[in-house]
Amino acid sequence: MTVPSHPLIAHYAARHGLADGVRADGRLTIRIDDKYRVHLLGARNGWLAISARLCSLPSDRLERERLLAEIGRQAAGMLSNHPSTCVVDPDEDAVWLQQMVRPDTDAVGLDEAVGDFANALSFWTNAVRRAA
Repeated sequence: MTVPSHPLIAHYAARHGLADGVRADGRLTIRIDDKYRVHLLGARNGWLAISARLCSLPSDRLERERLLAEIGRQAAGMLSNHPSTCVVDPDEDAVWLQQMVRPDTDAVGLDEAVGDFANALSFWTNAVRRAA
């Protein structure tokens, strides 16, 4: 099913020469520093979600709980200063970093949000690796 692209995604893709990269479901996946896959997808009420997968969750219950507790501890400490946070996917298979962008954000604001997200992703990639 083809879904119209979110206006922020359409403008971002056009500005950065990525218009052909918008998928039928409206999602745009970009590569940052040739190592991070970052997804931009329309969310409810006109918001935009920026997300990237951090890690798979262990199948062992105790190991899973330990990893989630460590990630949760670090995430709680960062909530007041950073717009991105860690979330568990609906299937409870993986931890993702996610940031929501307001619908009234302008082009510069979206570029800054993607840049801030990339910095947070760099931190969280290393933090999750240490916690695992």
